[in-house]
Amino acid sequence: RRNNGRHMIDWSRRALLLSGAVAPLSMLPSAALPAAAPAAGPIAFLPAPGRVVAVGDIHGDCDAFERVLRVSGLYDRSAGWIGGNAVLVQIGDILDRGAQELECLRLLRTLKQEAPREGGTVVSLLGNHEIMNAAGITYMASPRSAAAFEDRATAFLAGGTLARELASWPVACVVGDTAFCHAALTLAQAEAGLEAGNAEASRWLSGSGPELPPAQLFPSGQLATPSPLWSRELSDPPDTEPAPAACNDLQAALKRLGAKRLVVGHTVQSRIK
Repeated sequence: RRNNGRHMIDWSRRALLLSGAVAPLSMLPSAALPAAAPAAGPIAFLPAPGRVVAVGDIHGDCDAFERVLRVSGLYDRSAGWIGGNAVLVQIGDILDRGAQELECLRLLRTLKQEAPREGGTVVSLLGNHEIMNAAGITYMASPRSAAAFEDRATAFLAGGTLARELASWPVACVVGDTAFCHAALTLAQAEAGLEAGNAEASRWLSGSGPELPPAQLFPSGQLATPSPLWSRELSDPPDTEPAPAACNDLQAALKRLGAKRLVVGHTVQSRIK
């Protein structure tokens, strides 16, 4: 069993799902998503030649995602990517809750193909909900979204087709002088190297790593270092300043990475800190 404060996961009940003996993903309809490019290793550092736009947790709401992209001047439904050399960073949690998971994934794929033609870049980070689904934890998926899959419960399992696509998504990255991570960035994470953390997550998602997810992706309650995908040390309670110890650790991590600020999602805020 793994305990992450608010979430208790009994891995023994998921042994069959995580054993690797899973049939290949079959989605309905077959043309729901454009063909994915071969998964590259997760990027950790990239320049910021123009604007950098961050979009937080989408949770299956593609209509809202499109509105944000239009307001940001990055996307037009008829013209596609119009952001020029801008960098778009989606900070994780595309999956669960909403009914448009496939639409969100399709739009992300399309933008990743179109943006480089104009000098732009689109990066999608892993969130805790991507990891939950890769581990077979799907109780937060919308029934309406699930209807688009032959078997939503196994659609994103580690080692499967969609999980291998997620394996190209970083846990954390730095764009110019700004760091991005779904929930938190710690000094231990920075000292270990973002490339190492991204590679560890990629191996597990692609099915070439250990059976159970690495601790950084799904920590136990006894883990000393907060998870970059689950921690709320920097964001909870909402609209309050983090504890001094968490701020000091973050400052040291940013200095180690040569970054000036961190952008996270994960916890709803009414204002930008």
